[in-house]
Formats: sequence, C-alpha cells, structure tokens
Amino acid sequence: MYRAMIIDDEQWVVKNLLDAIEWSRYGFDIIATETQSPRALQLMQELNPDLAFIDIRMPQISGLELIKKCNELQLDTLFIVVSGFAEFSYVQKCMNLGAIGYCLKPIEEEEIIPLLKKAKERLDERSAKDVPSVLEWIVEDKQEGSERVMKLLSNAGFDAANGLRVVGGLDVTDANLLRPYRHLKLSAGGGKSMYIATEEDQPVSLYEHLANSRATFRGIGISGLFHHVSELKGAIEDAEMAAFQYFITGEPTVLQVGESKGFSDFKQLPAALQNRNLSELMALYDQYEQLFRTGCYQIKHAFFLHNTVLTTIIHSQNHDSEKLARYLLVDYERLIERYQDIGELIQDLKRMSGAYLGGMYHQGHFRSESFVAVIEYVNNHYHENLSLQMLADEFYMNRNYISQLFIKHVSQSFTDYLAELRVRHACELLRNSNLPIHRVGERAGYPDAYYFSKIFKKIVGKTPREYRASM
Repeated sequence: MYRAMIIDDEQWVVKNLLDAIEWSRYGFDIIATETQSPRALQLMQELNPDLAFIDIRMPQISGLELIKKCNELQLDTLFIVVSGFAEFSYVQKCMNLGAIGYCLKPIEEEEIIPLLKKAKERLDERSAKDVPSVLEWIVEDKQEGSERVMKLLSNAGFDAANGLRVVGGLDVTDANLLRPYRHLKLSAGGGKSMYIATEEDQPVSLYEHLANSRATFRGIGISGLFHHVSELKGAIEDAEMAAFQYFITGEPTVLQVGESKGFSDFKQLPAALQNRNLSELMALYDQYEQLFRTGCYQIKHAFFLHNTVLTTIIHSQNHDSEKLARYLLVDYERLIERYQDIGELIQDLKRMSGAYLGGMYHQGHFRSESFVAVIEYVNNHYHENLSLQMLADEFYMNRNYISQLFIKHVSQSFTDYLAELRVRHACELLRNSNLPIHRVGERAGYPDAYYFSKIFKKIVGKTPREYRASM
C-alpha cells in the first residue's frame, strides 16, 4: 500500500475525501489528516507520504507555499490539489510546481479515481526505477538504505515481522516463477533474478513449490526466514550462494539454506601440501569430491578449498600478500567463470598440487603472440558477456591455457583483469556523465546493479554512488 495524507482547513472536506472512495482498493492507505497547515508541514517531514491531497487556500501557510516547502525539503510526495471554482490561477501555479492533478469541491468518486490511478502508476514507475538504488544501499549498510527498503516493503504490503525469504534465481525463464506467492522483484540482470517473498496464506512452502516447478533455470536459492530489514543483506547473500549449488550437483538445483557444515574438514589439506605427501593429497581430493557429490558441501566450500590450496602454495614460495591477492578468487562468480563444475575444479587442484610437489609450479612456455590477440579482444569487448569459455571458442584454445596466459603475462586471473578493466571504464562514466548508476554498470559490462556495486566497492573501496559524490 502507498501512504496518503489529506490536508484541508475545512473538516467537512477531509470527511468528504475519506468517505468518497475505498482507498485500499486503489492501493492507498490514509496515514494522516490535518486541518492546520503548520502542523501539516511538520507531519509531511516526519511521515514523507507518497501522496497528499492539499487545499490551495489555507490560513498561515497556503497550499501553494506548502508544496514549495516540500519541494525544498526534497520530499518524494506527489500532490493532488483540492480547489474551489474560482481558483484556477492557483491551480496552474501548483501544477507548475509538480502537482499531478486537481479536483473540485465537493469531491466526487468518479473525479478522484482517475487521479488515484495516475498517482499509483507514477509511484509504481518510481519504485521500479528505485530498485537499483535500493540494492546499492543494501550493499552500503546505511540507515538511509534501511529506511528506503522498509518503505518499499511496506508499499508492497509485506510485514517482515511475519517472516520473509529471499529467492535468488540464475537463468530463470519463467516470469511467473513465484506465482501465487506474494513477492517483490529486487533485481534482474546478467541472468540473475532476486526476489523478496512471503509464504503466508500458501498451502506449501516456497521450496516445495519451486522444486516442483516446470520452469527452466540453472539454479535457485532460498534464504532462511528473516524478520527485520537489517537481516536482508545476509539473506540476499545466502540465497545467492544457494543458487550456485548447480555448480556442485552438475544439474539444475533448488536449494534452501539451512544448517551448513563448517570448514574443519579441510584442515588436513595445508599440512599434506607442506609435508609434500602426494598420495595423501590425492586421497583427500577424492574424498572431498565424493562429499561434494553427496550434497555435504556447497559452493562456499569449493571457494574455500580453491583459495586454501593457492594460499598454501604461494606462501610456501615466500611471495608477499600483494602477489597472493592477485591469484585468489574474491567471489563465487569468479569461481564459476573459471571452472565448469566441481569436478573440473578438483582436477585443476590436483594438477596444481602435483606441479607444486614436482617443483614445476609457475613453469611453462607461453606464446606471447597468442596472448596479444586475446588481450586486444578483451579490451575491445569488455562490456559484453565475456567468459573464459567464450575466449576459448573464439581463439580455438583450451580455457585453462588462456587462464594461464593471463597469470603469466599480466599477473592476474582473467576475471580479475576483466573486473578492473570494467571498473576503470565505470569510473570514467561516473566522473564524466550523469547516467544513473545502474546504466553505468550496464555500459561497463555489469547488467546486474547489485553485483556491479559489490565488485566496484571491492576494487575501489567505495560504492559507485559514494565515488561519484566524492568527485
């Protein structure tokens, strides 16, 4: 429900408006009425309603002045002017200040309904445009973001106290995936969709509904229940992680976050590497792969496993932390860009471990001319949906070989190089254009605004919004 307020110095007009229509039917809830304009201004600041019906002629502060003051305060409120027959010059001034319409006293239902529909349409459009900003604010963990999200949930009719879940989907083809569950779409881009949903008044759980869905997708993740907006960021991260479970299972998968194993099973691995015990290492890798296949582990464990092996090998060669940072993966997206599934990851870890124990790590012969063509292609097509597999297909090379070329010649993985290249172009757009943040992300190669903000903050240390504000 959107929140509306009625401001008129005549009580009969207020009552007339209240009784003229069934407000909830058109998506509005009257949160306050006021007959004194100074008090009305104070309430407007406190409540920041989505819509206000306001009388033009009021003592102390006129409706015209009230709209001006609200504009100066940068409130988001839409205004509908309530007017008498002889006040059209004032009405025109109000319209020039941004009022979306007017109605004449006494107010009739057939006059007000088109205005309410117009207001709701404007507010719906605004909410849709606000979504990328809301996701940025979630990343920033700021009070302003929490308030905006609470308002968004309230407008959509959600009460977090009753328990909500986040649903994350990868390459979902069905736009009606969550029907008949009440839900709010947070983002869609780069093949990723994110929703807030409630299971209230439904006979089966979201998990049961989605597991039996005929929709096609790569992966769907469902968070645990959360009851406060402060838990939303964690729920988004949980749902996102669970959606990547297809990487483990090798097939489209629905996973609801529940109790999860820790990382203690991997404690033996660094010791086996340091002790240079190849047979123990291979046995451990086989054991881990089997546990992955049986569903004991999730993508966070695959991520941890990869970085543990790389950290142990690089530290043993006395390289500094800056060099280590160039080799480690920073998120799940980098992992699935580099490997097709858990089997390919395990095989690569076996290869790296064997090369390390044989004294051959970092050896190899690379043809610089091959890399020149690859790097030029990446530099010219960074804004497209690039992956190692696409480069392998384009240049008729093995994807792991291309990955090694990047490490050899630019001391970065392909995904890290691409991310820094995209962020450099995003910084240029943020400095030199007025494009909205999510449009900057799209032009830089990140159609998912939430992921763009996360990557940008990891590389620059600020969110895109903070970076632009600092210029």
